[in-house]
Amino acid sequence: MKKLVALLLTAIAIGVCAAERPVVKIETGSLQGVIEYNMQAFKNIPYAAPPVGDLRWRPPQPALAWSGIRDASKFGGACPQQYIKNLNDGLGLPGSEDCLKLNVFTPSKPNKNLPVMVWFHGGGLIVDGAKDPQFTPINLVKNGVIVITVDYRLGSLGFFASKELIEEAKAKGEPVGNYGTMDQIASLKWVKKNIEAFGGDPNNVTIFGQSAGGRSVTWLMVSDAAKGLFHKAIAQSAQQSPLRGMTEKRFGLTPEVDIGAKFMAALGAKSLAELRKLPVQKLVLDGNSYYAGEFGGPFVDGQILKGDPIPLFAAGKQAKVPFMIGTNSFDSDFMLPGEPALDVFLKNVHEDPKIIEQLYANVKDKCILNSFVIQDLMYRASTKLLANSMNGIAPGYAYYFDYLTQNIRAALPGAPHTYEIPYVFGSLGLVTQAPKQALTGVNQCDRIEKDIAGFKKTHVWPKDWFPIVDKNNPQDQAMSERLSASWAAFAKTGNPNVSGQANWPMYNLNADVMRNFSPGSETITGLFKDRVAYQTLHLREIYAIERVKDAF
Repeated sequence: MKKLVALLLTAIAIGVCAAERPVVKIETGSLQGVIEYNMQAFKNIPYAAPPVGDLRWRPPQPALAWSGIRDASKFGGACPQQYIKNLNDGLGLPGSEDCLKLNVFTPSKPNKNLPVMVWFHGGGLIVDGAKDPQFTPINLVKNGVIVITVDYRLGSLGFFASKELIEEAKAKGEPVGNYGTMDQIASLKWVKKNIEAFGGDPNNVTIFGQSAGGRSVTWLMVSDAAKGLFHKAIAQSAQQSPLRGMTEKRFGLTPEVDIGAKFMAALGAKSLAELRKLPVQKLVLDGNSYYAGEFGGPFVDGQILKGDPIPLFAAGKQAKVPFMIGTNSFDSDFMLPGEPALDVFLKNVHEDPKIIEQLYANVKDKCILNSFVIQDLMYRASTKLLANSMNGIAPGYAYYFDYLTQNIRAALPGAPHTYEIPYVFGSLGLVTQAPKQALTGVNQCDRIEKDIAGFKKTHVWPKDWFPIVDKNNPQDQAMSERLSASWAAFAKTGNPNVSGQANWPMYNLNADVMRNFSPGSETITGLFKDRVAYQTLHLREIYAIERVKDAF
């Protein structure tokens, strides 16, 4: 009798546990998720077939169906990449080629027709993944949106073209080379087909991403292959260096086929067939390749990517959807190890050293002078140009993130790259916490130079190049509430304005008003106006764009 009672109680417990775990049915089968952080989470969902064997360096193919109920309670592995301590810890590295998966987060009691936000992570297109804890969308989902985080092919597996591969793709009638971007597009097609099962609206999809993910957003904005798959877009810290060509030299950059040939020669592979048979570990690029410029990254292929966003936006060839773009106050910190000398950079972009000396006379720390010049060109000027190019097309908004938690403000010259992410997502408790005592008397240049030297020597990512917050600080909590609410409002309506916050106007170069996420004023007018105006002229020169009447 006791055994029977025990069995009955066990069965009841299992039934209750199962009932607490949500189940949905999609095109390829049924999924059972889990409740976390007051959200329903469905993880490791295939949106395309594993790109292995003959599918390595092929466009993503349809996901395979399964029978029964698939356990969707745990993340899958990230796409193959090199391990870099403090940067991509906890991703299950070295990863697996079977990584074309996504994760869906919904309110614990979802309604129908909820706005959908699709996140593309950064990492220079060579590292990171959707399971990174900082991408846990606690506050976004609390604000009534569904969030999807996506893994896509990275490095040489995601962006590669050899002459033989180009010929193969031509014979098959397929696009070639930018496989990571094709994966992102495939994930959006999956969303269109399946998101209603989770309570989402397939006709209200916002793409957003940071760094390489933010650049991906700008590429998708000008890609014919992505047309109609999203309805709003947010680009965070999306620097705009020119794209290289596939077979031709553009902007003095080595063509992708030449980079591909060098890559194959280094591996001793004489054919595409040999390359496809190599173990994936041999194909993973390291950080040195990134900083040495040996990783080609995305390139103009004529089908998926037809050109650079800045001139295409200026010509009105971007998607006609609401667009938000912004930059952090120290967005260029991660570029420091690979930056050219200032005189070399100025010569390359045809800038006058005397004018630069005058414009940047107030930069007290000379160790970051070069970094700020590059940042003004590639981040601040490009942010303003892209936002301004939305005029007459669709609503465009610009922001500036200049917030550091109180105890580390003295240690850094501004908010580094990635620092806004946990505030947007509401994942403050899942990233590095600030010291209990405020840092004082810090020599910022000494700190920065030690970070650079340490990274070059050990390849360990400096801890202050990754978000540092204080989850218990009311200022941090309030900042997260502001960003999350604005991002969710934009996803819902195409307008980021939120009741109780300062008015956030659509951007134009004449007024030059941006939303300012900082401890001070909520808007900022004329951000580094003279410096950025000078850099904007040279950005126009780089892309051969004529000045417009409201330029500066």
